[in-house]
Amino acid sequence: MSLPETILGIGIGLGISGLSALVPGLHPYNLVAVVTFGLQWDGWSFPEDLGLGLGVGVAVGFAFFHLAPAVFYQTPDEGAAGLLLPAQKALREGWGLEAVRWSGWGAWGAVLLMLLSAVLWPRGWAMLRAVLAPHMGWLLLSIVFFMLLSEWPWGYERLPTPGRRLRAVWLRLGAGLLTFALSGLLGVLLLSRNPLPGPLAHQPLVPAFLGLFAVPGLLQGLWGSRPSRACAPSERLTFGIWARGLGAGILGGAFAVIFPGVTAGIGGLLAGHATAQRDDRAFLVSQGAARALYLIGSFWLLTLPDAPTTRGGLSGMLAPWVGPATPPRYQTVVWATGLAGAVAFGLLGPLAQRMQAWSMDPAWRWVYGAALGLILISIGLLGGFPGICALLAATGIGWLPVLTGSRRLNTLGVILIPLLLRRFGLEGTIVQALGL
Repeated sequence: MSLPETILGIGIGLGISGLSALVPGLHPYNLVAVVTFGLQWDGWSFPEDLGLGLGVGVAVGFAFFHLAPAVFYQTPDEGAAGLLLPAQKALREGWGLEAVRWSGWGAWGAVLLMLLSAVLWPRGWAMLRAVLAPHMGWLLLSIVFFMLLSEWPWGYERLPTPGRRLRAVWLRLGAGLLTFALSGLLGVLLLSRNPLPGPLAHQPLVPAFLGLFAVPGLLQGLWGSRPSRACAPSERLTFGIWARGLGAGILGGAFAVIFPGVTAGIGGLLAGHATAQRDDRAFLVSQGAARALYLIGSFWLLTLPDAPTTRGGLSGMLAPWVGPATPPRYQTVVWATGLAGAVAFGLLGPLAQRMQAWSMDPAWRWVYGAALGLILISIGLLGGFPGICALLAATGIGWLPVLTGSRRLNTLGVILIPLLLRRFGLEGTIVQALGL
């Protein structure tokens, strides 16, 4: 093992995630795809220790740094969609900085618990996978049903007539079901008959994620109102609230790591319902914890000696670069996570303070426009005209929750529906019926 190469990789990974956090809507995996594609194009390859450190740095930086743009820029990724509603409230009332900090404390707690339990991961994951694998399809289907059925339209009871109340309720619920179905159809198209060339040939869902999550937030930011000043929240984060939120977040993050296709947003939703989470402070802590456990844990699975598993976009891109899954390399991942987590947690506060100042500047609207242009250019360069078409289609679907007030988590049908079809052996039948 080369210690300097691993530390250099951690620094590069944290830099990539930090840079992408500063630009609204920019996903760090886009930058990783550009780097890996450029290296393959030149015929050069990462040293394995550098690739291992890069993966840890990107995963940890993504877990911490992208909490800030989810609040201040309102551009969440697929793992932070659950943050959106409390983030909007925090930004409107002027305590967005505390919302980022509380989520960061949740992420830091998740990292500490991961380090303490690291010795249990290799054997525990192998046993858990053996038990759950035969039942994964029905378990995933149950999660999807719960996600769809648990959306409760609130606030419509004040409408004057039963007809108007019924119409308003089913507009929201119907929009959620339609969003889930349309995003699933887009996922089936991209995964079954991938039209994207270049680097996106191996990551066909990148344009979909940007269109479903980032672009609607950017469009809202172009004409939405911004807070005029920052203020302190009426409540503080106590140890009891932190511990309660951390417990729920660990539960949700574990859901996301164990079940393929379940992101931290869905895991946080499940954990919030399971623990009757209603406090904004505990909810934000739980979302930060679930997100960290999901993003970092998914990369850890790639290096487990007893049962290495490729899970998530980052692992898929870096699998050829991180070397074999051996006990020494897993130990390296563990201490590298601790180092990267401490650095990222320390930098999160200054980063969030700068973002808070920038977000209140009226000139920041120009940055939203520039970010939209950057997304279009990057997808055009990486995926060509098919990539732009996928981005625009996903943006149309992602705009439905904005218009109707339904859950943005419903757009995760882009992952869940193709995965369920594959689990139940229906993928070929549906693809054939759609003429794909």
